[in-house]
Amino acid sequence: MAFLKRSDVKPNAPAESIGKQFDANEYELNIKGGRIEWDAIDEVEVAKAARINSPAGWFVKKIMYSGGERYHVGVFFGKGELVITNITEEQARYIVETVAYYAKQPIRYTGIEGFVPTVES
Repeated sequence: MAFLKRSDVKPNAPAESIGKQFDANEYELNIKGGRIEWDAIDEVEVAKAARINSPAGWFVKKIMYSGGERYHVGVFFGKGELVITNITEEQARYIVETVAYYAKQPIRYTGIEGFVPTVES
């Protein structure tokens, strides 16, 4: 089972702002207005955003979200979850690395292998 590798270095904010969708401090993580205390987080998952193979899928990928692949990051706690969708790779890495920086306990990681540093347990 993979867990996020703790970091002693606070990650740098991405060049493209995440806006009010994401904020973190030493007490809690905030995603789209939902708050989670660090010790409540069980798991983080990263997934590539799916795009259908049609003119609509092309429009979304090339026009609405130009600049490459888009990602979803889910943070799971107890029976709850908070998800931030359709963000860039740089933004997704920043969110997961921020969780690894502030986490007070081991947090499971699922999703894209090699996306962020992990340790096995």
